[in-house]
Amino acid sequence: MRTLIQACQASVPHCDPQQVGGDEEVDLEGLDSGANVHQFEAHYDWLRSTLKQAQNASDKNRELNLAIADTRIEEALRDISTQSPPRVNFAQARREADAILGHPEFATVEEHSIWERVAAKIFLWLDGVFGDVEKFGERSPWIGPVMEIGLIVLAFTALAVWAMRSFRRQRLAVKLENARQVEPWEEASRNWRRLAEEQSAQDEWREAIHCLYWASIVMLEGRRFWAPNRSRTPREYVRLLETGSERWTLLERQTRGFERIWYGLNSAAQEDYLSALKLHDQLREA
Repeated sequence: MRTLIQACQASVPHCDPQQVGGDEEVDLEGLDSGANVHQFEAHYDWLRSTLKQAQNASDKNRELNLAIADTRIEEALRDISTQSPPRVNFAQARREADAILGHPEFATVEEHSIWERVAAKIFLWLDGVFGDVEKFGERSPWIGPVMEIGLIVLAFTALAVWAMRSFRRQRLAVKLENARQVEPWEEASRNWRRLAEEQSAQDEWREAIHCLYWASIVMLEGRRFWAPNRSRTPREYVRLLETGSERWTLLERQTRGFERIWYGLNSAAQEDYLSALKLHDQLREA
C-alpha cells in the first residue's frame, strides 16, 4: 500500500483505488490478543477514497492527502510486532493445574452448609402452612373468594403506590436537571467556541478554525471518549473513536480540514470556518 501511495505521488495514472484490494479479516485464533476478541476486519475505504481524489491532478489538497495517507501507513508499520506470540502448551498447563489442585488445602467435602439446612427447614415449614390452609379451605369454602378479592386489592394498592413513587421520582429528576450545574468540560468547550467567534469577527479564520477544533476535542474528552492527554496528535484522537461511527466521521472531517489549514500553513476563508462550525455543532448533537 505504501508503494502504491508513492507511485501515486509520482504519477496520476498510478492512482488506482482498485489496486488497494479488498478489506481483510484478521484471525486472532491462537494469539494472545489480551481481550476476548477472536477476529476483526481491517477496512481500507479511507485509502481508496484518497487515491480516487488524487486522480484529480488539479486538486490543491492532493499532495497533503497523500502525505497524510503515507503517514498513516507508516504508523501502522511501526505498530507491527516482529515477534511471534508464545504458544501455550495446554497439556503441560493442565498437568500443572491438576498438581496444584491436588494439594490438601483444595480438598472439598460434600457437606451441606448451615444456610442450606436453614433454607430446607423454612421450605418444610411453608409446605406445612400451605397444607393446613388447604385443609381449612375444604372445611370453609368461603375462604377462596375472600383470598382472591384480597389479592386483587393488594395488587391494585401496590400498583397505586408504585405510580405515586414514580411520579415523585420524575418530579425530583426534573428539579435536579433544572438545578444541574454546568460541567467544567462543557464550560471549557463553550469558551473555545466563544473565542472562535471572537476570532471570526476579526476575520482571523485560521485562529477561529483552530479554536473550533479544540472545542470539539474538549467536548468529546468531557464525555469520556478518551482520557486527557495533550501529547496526542489529531489523527490519534480520531482513532480513539469507533471507526465508521457518526462521531468518527464528523471528527475525521473536521480534523482533515484543521490539518490542511493549521499544519499545512494554508490560508483560510469564511467558508472554511462555517464548515468547521457546522461539523462542531453536529458533533455536539451526535
